[in-house]
Amino acid sequence: MARVYERFGTRITAQASAAITADTFSGGAETQVDKASGENGDGAQWFDVYVDVTAAPATAASCELWIAGSSNATDEAVYEYALTVAIPVTVTDQYRVGTLHTTPQEFKAKIKAIGYGFTATLYITPAYYADA
Repeated sequence: MARVYERFGTRITAQASAAITADTFSGGAETQVDKASGENGDGAQWFDVYVDVTAAPATAASCELWIAGSSNATDEAVYEYALTVAIPVTVTDQYRVGTLHTTPQEFKAKIKAIGYGFTATLYITPAYYADA
């Protein structure tokens, strides 16, 4: 009987670190995630998403994740809301935003500070099932 295991690929810096003003999107450079074989998403079935907060908010805040999909890297749809995570007061750390399932073949992601500004990097890790 074969076993199925969860496997994780190399973490992708989906959006570079940047200071984010309250209630606006991060201006950090975005990296496209591509699930095609041999690309940075390399066959992923889902993605594990984290924000690394390096300058914490002085008041309780939250962080929204938005994604825009594409079938060919040139016609991204408009950004749509995907997930939210709370960002505690004055605590710098990594926070797990959640998982993304049934994503487009290619997509970009960006984060938005809600309630109070902070500085953060967005990381997305590809995940898939494998038998060994």
